[in-house]
Amino acid sequence: MRRIFYMLSISILLLACKKSMEYGNVEAFNNYEFIDFQSVVKNPNEFYKDTIKIKGQIVMSSHNVSITDGSSWIWIDSFGPAYADDSTYHDLHMKNVEILGVFDFREKGFMDSYEGKFTELFYIKMY
Repeated sequence: MRRIFYMLSISILLLACKKSMEYGNVEAFNNYEFIDFQSVVKNPNEFYKDTIKIKGQIVMSSHNVSITDGSSWIWIDSFGPAYADDSTYHDLHMKNVEILGVFDFREKGFMDSYEGKFTELFYIKMY
């Protein structure tokens, strides 16, 4: 009995530690299909000013925030309107995310370091 209680307690703790946070309009998010990150990088004109849904990892450097697939980066101007409090995102570094936002390939950030920019995010899920 003690062993079962111990295993149950460990299982609950492990499930509690896996933290998934969602912000924004989940209904809008569910209406879009995922776009491959490299498709956006290779064909940016195709997605100009479109609302797109991609997966990646948040990277923070200096005062810039971006999403990456490991080989390319897209600058994130703001987490709004999905997540209006931009002052508390510092713990997101290297978190896996799914996002829905407006993509602009003409804005490439500091020294054209990025493949484009998300001008608005409507939904973000961190896991």
